[in-house]
Amino acid sequence: MTEGNNKLLCGRYQIIQELGRGGFGVTYLATDTFSNVLCAIKKLDPLNADLETAKRFFHREVNILNTLQTNQQVPKFFDYLEENNNYYIVEEYIEGTSLADLVGQKWSEQTVVNFLQQILSVLAYLHAKNIIHRDVKPSNLIIRKGDKRFVLIDFGSVKKLEKQYPSFQSSVTQTMIGTPGYAPSEQMAGRPRFNSDIYALGLTAIQLLTGMHPRELRWDEKDNILLPSDIQIDDSLAVVLTKMVHNNPDQRYQSVEAVTEDLNKTKISSPPTQPPTYYTANRRGVLANLRFLGIWQIPIVLILLAGIIACVEFIHPFIRPAYYLHEANNLLDERKGDAALEKFNYLKEIQPNSPEVWKGRGDALFILGRDFAALQSYNRAIFLQPKDQKILVKILINKGKVLYKQQNYQEALDIYEKALKSDNNNPEALSGKSLSLLALGQKQEALQYLDQLKQIRPDDPRIWQEIGFAIEQSQGRQAAKEYFQEALSSYDDILRVKKNNPIYWTDRGSILLKLNRPQDALDSYEQALKLDNNFYEALIGKGNALNLLGKPSEALFAFRQASEVRPQDYLVWFNQAILLTQTLRNHEEAIKAFDQTIALKDDFHPAWVGKALALLELKRPQEALEAIEKAKDLQPKDPDIWDIRGEILKELGKQQEANNSYYQAERLRGGMR
Repeated sequence: MTEGNNKLLCGRYQIIQELGRGGFGVTYLATDTFSNVLCAIKKLDPLNADLETAKRFFHREVNILNTLQTNQQVPKFFDYLEENNNYYIVEEYIEGTSLADLVGQKWSEQTVVNFLQQILSVLAYLHAKNIIHRDVKPSNLIIRKGDKRFVLIDFGSVKKLEKQYPSFQSSVTQTMIGTPGYAPSEQMAGRPRFNSDIYALGLTAIQLLTGMHPRELRWDEKDNILLPSDIQIDDSLAVVLTKMVHNNPDQRYQSVEAVTEDLNKTKISSPPTQPPTYYTANRRGVLANLRFLGIWQIPIVLILLAGIIACVEFIHPFIRPAYYLHEANNLLDERKGDAALEKFNYLKEIQPNSPEVWKGRGDALFILGRDFAALQSYNRAIFLQPKDQKILVKILINKGKVLYKQQNYQEALDIYEKALKSDNNNPEALSGKSLSLLALGQKQEALQYLDQLKQIRPDDPRIWQEIGFAIEQSQGRQAAKEYFQEALSSYDDILRVKKNNPIYWTDRGSILLKLNRPQDALDSYEQALKLDNNFYEALIGKGNALNLLGKPSEALFAFRQASEVRPQDYLVWFNQAILLTQTLRNHEEAIKAFDQTIALKDDFHPAWVGKALALLELKRPQEALEAIEKAKDLQPKDPDIWDIRGEILKELGKQQEANNSYYQAERLRGGMR
């Protein structure tokens, strides 16, 4: 069945277009030619599961949808079809706007409370029938066009329980279903509860309020969520949301009724009072309200004053953004991410269609380690098509840096090549392209671009630094030493003039570490921190230097300081975890740090590997196996992962499976011919 196919499905349904794809199927928009009504048709088309498993889920969706016909906020079930060994579900098409398209708008508290009340009602209806949805998230929620009500869709992941509101599920691990980030840990472990839906709904509400993806959020040591400090949330609502998304399911709300009860007690549960009309900002509104108040007899000087105010209001919108943009960019230059983000968020409200504003917002988010949100801002800036090609090139370069950091090397390479089409000698784009090529194993081509860079910017220490990185990976540290020495000399020259720049002191420290001079590197980082005691990169470098100097406890303290500055940067948590498990041998604390890394970036496979090894050290092989299986799924061609998997299976007494895993590792290394 393909889009535009004139043949009717089962002699009745005309396919119009594809709507979306999931793990077990593809959904189409179609017309029922019998009734001339639009409908949604889901075709069984498993991507990541065997056919029998997919068919089981598909039939379960049919049976459950068939029982949900009395609720107006779930799609109506129309038909189940089989044709030519294909399986289809026909259901109501919900025309409207997906919440996935609205999450960046930062909803008002009142709108979020209204949303929660409506969807809690839907979940109460499902849970009363012993049904868990298991995939509550923005893309599965729609604001219906007709009545503006919220509708919950996609019942392909639902689960029906045998007992109502069990305190716990079977300890036997079941199929893992759910969307990482929105699904809680017990659900991802295959043991969902009714309050797993409450967790997902709470995270969705927080995302609507803050504009932050769940991966950007973090929890404290007591498993309470840390709501962002730059977002004003009413205390009573914050208490409800915090309890909804508690990581420990026993500490979370146990029923939607309990959530609704507390939500109705919040200060914003009733509609807000409309502001009086005489606060209208424009001059026409002011004069109209004066007439309404019956005070036309005011002195003429006040009328003139009103005119002056109107003129200021006319000029002000043009002056204020330029001033704030200048301030915000200065804060970016100083690496003050929080303050810059606040300015750019304000500018975004004034100039929502400014590519420069969205670019700056992305830069601030990137500085803060909020990569996912930074990419969204850069994408928005590109979509707005900046007229200035220099700005477009800079947006593309910065987007490439985020993608490179996320290890999406091919995507980063593609972006850098787009930038070079507009500016073929741009040093940053050439540098990014060379590093991406290097990461993709194309070393010779990478070195050619780095040689080109050397000719364009012979006095730029960053160029020598990146050439050193490239040479180090391709030919070893000794071969790279002369390039690092050249970079160090360049930094020393710059710092004679710009000795109050913490960025240069920090970069110099990184070079000294490469030259195996950790004490000198530490001195350089300390100099940077004297200038800015919260300079993130310097704190990270200081931690690395202290670790090399055999001072792991002091190194851990530096890393923890860095995580307070940028709590959303997964790498700082990963650094802590590695130090805790490999040097300090505190595996319990290491696992917490690995979990925080994974919460921020669940596709970062080294964190899963580290967690598996820490769990193995603690003699928890079954949990270690679950972690290494996740790493294997993310990086199936890494022989080291297969070796670690073999060790874990061996510990579990599964010798044959362990041997198979060792065999796979050897085959991947090229040992098998």
